[in-house]
Amino acid sequence: MLRTCILIILSILLFSTFGFTEQGKPWKGAVTEADLVKVVNFLINNKGKEIKLDGKKHTIKGKEELDVEITVLSCCDEQEFRKYIHVFGKVKDVKFPTFHARIPADKIPQIDKNGEVTEINFTPEAHDFWMNALKHGLKK
Repeated sequence: MLRTCILIILSILLFSTFGFTEQGKPWKGAVTEADLVKVVNFLINNKGKEIKLDGKKHTIKGKEELDVEITVLSCCDEQEFRKYIHVFGKVKDVKFPTFHARIPADKIPQIDKNGEVTEINFTPEAHDFWMNALKHGLKK
């Protein structure tokens, strides 16, 4: 199992060096909820632009941390997958097989490619926050 996880991590790191997406070209998640895909694409494709978040000006970096729920196959090893998620972000809580984590937006596509992941969703609070931010779009 450890060998498999190491191979998966090395593969992801190798593929990530080729870039996440071309500027302006949308990423299509395999297991990521549609609203989260929209937000990730928005953040990645609008780097350097200004948006209003929580009433404050924010310059988009594409690395904004998103609170997500990552569900994996029940046959996965919880500790090994916790270590895998720590490569990208921070695990906040686990109710196996679901991990509640804070992950930078530009890392979500890499986790989406992992064959052991069955779903990636916003936490309910994060969903409302980011849908509101997306609705208001770029500051004019």
